[in-house]
Amino acid sequence: MSNHLTISILTSVPYSNLNRDDNGTPKRVTVGGALRALHSSQSVKRGIRTAYENASLDRSVRSGDLAGEVVAKALEISPDTDEKTLLKAAKTLVGTLTKGSGKEGDDEGGSARSSWLSEEEITTAATTILGKTDADFIKEGKTGSLAIASFGRMFANAPQKNTEAALSVSPGVTTHAATIETDYFSTVDDVKERKGETGATFLGVAQYTNGIFYRTISIDKAQLKESWTGFGQERSEGNLRDLITAIIYGLPRGKENSTAPYIQPALVLAEEQQYRTAYDFETPVLNGKDGGYLAPSVEYLAKQYRQARSFDSDNFGPVEALTGTYEGLDGQFGDLKAISLKEFIDTVVEWIQQ
Repeated sequence: MSNHLTISILTSVPYSNLNRDDNGTPKRVTVGGALRALHSSQSVKRGIRTAYENASLDRSVRSGDLAGEVVAKALEISPDTDEKTLLKAAKTLVGTLTKGSGKEGDDEGGSARSSWLSEEEITTAATTILGKTDADFIKEGKTGSLAIASFGRMFANAPQKNTEAALSVSPGVTTHAATIETDYFSTVDDVKERKGETGATFLGVAQYTNGIFYRTISIDKAQLKESWTGFGQERSEGNLRDLITAIIYGLPRGKENSTAPYIQPALVLAEEQQYRTAYDFETPVLNGKDGGYLAPSVEYLAKQYRQARSFDSDNFGPVEALTGTYEGLDGQFGDLKAISLKEFIDTVVEWIQQ
């Protein structure tokens, strides 16, 4: 049995700007000579983490002001303690992990480096600066946060405490050539309208795109068991289920209230693998005879699925599962038949726990 499982996802994302560059334009990349729309790996991870933590309540904080978070927790525990004293101690403690956090010798005028702690670790740090525990409040390479164990973290001043990521997350890229559309908009002035006057209070332009996005997430269960201390605890299976659900639904969130673009995934394929591999759409698919890119994207992915097994069938283990809203999935991926999302998550979680 392999320690790796790769999940491939095809999702239709309508008119939207979920991930944009510094000019407000949807991120894009040229692949195979064709412009493609792009969701960066970082934005996908953020979407997954947010969805997971909202569902599981297994919270963490990533910030350049973790000292402030530790002080706030310490004051909850002991409200009468002097805040300035706590802040000095918290900056020193966090400074043992990361640069620019107030550690003696750091440039306090510089920007604090963002770091990442679980709520449990913040609470432990708070009790440390209150003098109630020792200062070694983070286990080397381990964490109780499933999100941190999944995506990893580093501490510049304490590399021995880094947490290796158990998940590898690709960017989402359209399977076909994409276009960037410009939308001209204006803000209506209610008072002017009531008076029968013309003219807007604001004029602007925004840019959007759409397409069928392909992305992958690879799970290294051996690394997850090494990094995450939650295995075997009462909530561990529930947390894993929330994580897999978040992987499937989690997308970037830019301008989401302007376009409400979220669609259930058309295809989700899980494959146990010896070596982690994905599929590619270097040649952009063309729209089908009836229009649309979804059907030819599914067909091209299924073709690569068959070719991968013809090339190296030994790379694939016995665990695989298929789900999605696309009605033509059965029979395209070997003997796999589409199952419900619940059954799919059951399969993946059972594999992780083995």
